[in-house]
Amino acid sequence: MRVLLLVLVLFTQAPRLDAAQSSAAQFLNLGFGARALGMGEAYTAVADDISSIYYNPAGLASGSEGRELSFSHAFHLQDTAVSQAGFMRRPYAAAITYFSAGELEGRDASAALTGNFTARDVAAQFSRGFKLGPFDAGLSGKVVSQKIKSSGATSFAADAGLLYRFKGTPYSAGLSVVNLGTRVKFEEESFPLPLKLKAGAAAKFASTRLLLALDAEFPNDGPAAARLGAEYKGLDGIALRFGYRTTASAQRDAVLGRGFGDSVSGVAGMYGFFAGAGFVHAGFSLDYALLPYGELGTAHRFSVGMKF
Repeated sequence: MRVLLLVLVLFTQAPRLDAAQSSAAQFLNLGFGARALGMGEAYTAVADDISSIYYNPAGLASGSEGRELSFSHAFHLQDTAVSQAGFMRRPYAAAITYFSAGELEGRDASAALTGNFTARDVAAQFSRGFKLGPFDAGLSGKVVSQKIKSSGATSFAADAGLLYRFKGTPYSAGLSVVNLGTRVKFEEESFPLPLKLKAGAAAKFASTRLLLALDAEFPNDGPAAARLGAEYKGLDGIALRFGYRTTASAQRDAVLGRGFGDSVSGVAGMYGFFAGAGFVHAGFSLDYALLPYGELGTAHRFSVGMKF
């Protein structure tokens, strides 16, 4: 009950938490694996696989025994890339995320070229799930390291979550707070981590092999958002996924280039929508997610998993 009350207090304080500041370590907002991303990251109340370590560590408290290993890579935007690896043996899990910004062009205050440089971010975390009365609960600790050219910064953060699965029904509900930690300081300036408070509900219908999920998300550096997700496993060994995230109209117009005379169309213009597919055979899984980002392009996420 103390953990539940703490989470509820954090939710009520969400609009006050660094509301006027930009957050550092934005790579922590890029998701984990391809399955959850294909569902629009509506995953707080799903949390039934290794992706729990990112979305809601309470998912580690119960579930199938055995080990799960996952590798993920994203061909992201503008030559950036995200690579991830995770290992789970309930109730424990560990993961590492590596983000590369590629090669960047350096210029001085007068715009003269100073040579290229690189930027990279790394996050390593360890999580544990446990039972808390009728709830599944979980905690994560993580170390976040960022480096831009010759400047670097290190911060520490924690995640916490609760999950309740209604016995005898297909329904579940979850709460989580992620990236609650120290500020990131570069040179003389410091910035908060991208703190998020999330609440979700899900329904998994065994008869139709359909999973539906809904999340409400409250970030410290932007407006609240809703996420919708669906997964259909009616095909032998194949899963189809769809997701949607709400965005502020001004942000959407900017990403799609509206008002500048050159609005984006096609797949890239479906900003806010997510899609994905997965294949499972003999304990091995292969997943893919498509993420349109308007004028910035389209990101592709691939994941390979193994249960043993």
